Amino acid sequence: MKKGDDLFYNFPAALMYGFWESEEQKTCCLDNVLNYCAYDVWCRKGRRGQVDVNDFQKLICKELHLSKFDYESKNSFYGATTELRSKFDPYDYNGLYWSISAKMFFDFYENEKTAEERAGLLAYLATKSILGPRGYAKTNKFFLTSRMACNLKNQKDLPAEIAKYRKRYHFDKLKIMLYTAFNVAIYSDKTLRGFYVSLRKDSNGKPDILWLSQQVETIRNERAEADPLKMALLEARSKIQHLKNNT
Repeated sequence: MKKGDDLFYNFPAALMYGFWESEEQKTCCLDNVLNYCAYDVWCRKGRRGQVDVNDFQKLICKELHLSKFDYESKNSFYGATTELRSKFDPYDYNGLYWSISAKMFFDFYENEKTAEERAGLLAYLATKSILGPRGYAKTNKFFLTSRMACNLKNQKDLPAEIAKYRKRYHFDKLKIMLYTAFNVAIYSDKTLRGFYVSLRKDSNGKPDILWLSQQVETIRNERAEADPLKMALLEARSKIQHLKNNT
């Protein structure tokens, strides 16, 4: 799928299961993602005879912006991807989908990455799926880490490499990576259970934390207006902060 000048690969999140384990598994997962996207292209543009079967490789390279594709013919591709296609046929699969830009995909595909960088990508893809089309969303470390493990819902049993990010030290490092490497705006404070995320950028191209904090404040005010006690507490908190600033 194209957004402006950018090409995005959309694929089942389950294809990334095990991405965190090693460089070898990373490559295996990304191979599966690429093969899924190739099959999706063929389903949409070639399966019904819109493209000559002899132009299979040419079509895949054009649509996925590849200089080459490992399979020269549809038959060789189908022979090597039988299990993948049976589990994740685009017409039948109803699980969680993720989306990654072609640029980011090939950065991870072609370059060696640390375990922390691999976890960072999973956290970023999970964040995008939590956001969906919304400008911002609220989440928490339990839901985010479950998504990182390619799960739809919170689950208690996570792979050790993902479970460690439920500990504060590792999760704080993960949030820093989301901000610095993947431009995710994150807002939280002591009054919140969880935190808010957004992919909105400010005028300098940085994560727009100011805008995100304003959205959170708007939500608080709307809720407080419906609750006189909360409104009184907010006013008291504001007065106390004003007094501190003037002392």
